[in-house]
Amino acid sequence: MLLRPAFYLSCLFAFMLLGTVSCSNNETDADEDIDILMPEEENADTDEEIVDDEVEEGDTSMEEGTALIPADLMVNCDQWKITYPDGEEDKTLCDEDNNEYFFVNDDKNGIVFKAPIRSNNGTTPNSSYIRSELRERTEDGDSDIYWTTEGTHIVYAKQAITHLPINKDDLVATQIHGDKEAGIDDSMVLRLEGSHLFLSFNGGQLREDVTISTSYTLGTIHEVIFEVIDDKHYCYYSEDGTLKDKFDAGTASDYLVEADGSTVLMDLAYEDSYFKIGNYTQSNAEREGDDTDDENNYGEVVVYDFYATHD
Repeated sequence: MLLRPAFYLSCLFAFMLLGTVSCSNNETDADEDIDILMPEEENADTDEEIVDDEVEEGDTSMEEGTALIPADLMVNCDQWKITYPDGEEDKTLCDEDNNEYFFVNDDKNGIVFKAPIRSNNGTTPNSSYIRSELRERTEDGDSDIYWTTEGTHIVYAKQAITHLPINKDDLVATQIHGDKEAGIDDSMVLRLEGSHLFLSFNGGQLREDVTISTSYTLGTIHEVIFEVIDDKHYCYYSEDGTLKDKFDAGTASDYLVEADGSTVLMDLAYEDSYFKIGNYTQSNAEREGDDTDDENNYGEVVVYDFYATHD
């Protein structure tokens, strides 16, 4: 039986189309500053799966929740206190209702930490910048906690930086605070400046910055873990939503941030340490000038899950 020319043409067209899709380039440039060790991606079975993977990069979606007040999303509401952008401090977070600086988001699955730049902002002592930020306390909430870098200390956060100030677009989300009298203040922090997401070590005084991404997109949900083990400082970072489970299972080594050929980012002993979670906006009315009091001038972080442990 002879095949018609139209059949040959349709087969040839299908073959050319398949070859074009299969040869498409999906590689991206690697960050030259550090290596974030990620698990190898599985080969996609179909072209549609490749497209889906591209769409999921920088994911900003989360399942809707049922939280009514911030304490509903806290593992231990006694373990933290908060400082607001007006300078006020609150140690009774288990009963704290939603307010303009600290509230449950519309999807009821995250705590919004918002710091508007206003002419009447207040700050904590020794700081000129504003915050809506949690400060770690003892587990029973009786007093502020201070620990040394001996032993094992871990803080975890699943969060998204969602808004930056207009002029000085800097913000710190998650930090280890050290011994100020010894010259060790913000010993290791996750900081965003524009689209540059990086680790800072007391403003570069303890070691140089370590870049995580030069193209962070506002709203991208990520997980970060700071771990201190007998003076050695580690950081895990992921945007694929699996870090917490893998860390708990002891299989998260692929997410360790590496710098200078080592996953030990800093080896330093100090005292009077504590963790902080939320939003430390690195700006103020002086920096924002005429844009102060603009309703669109604020820093904001949404935190979906977090905890701190000590061993």
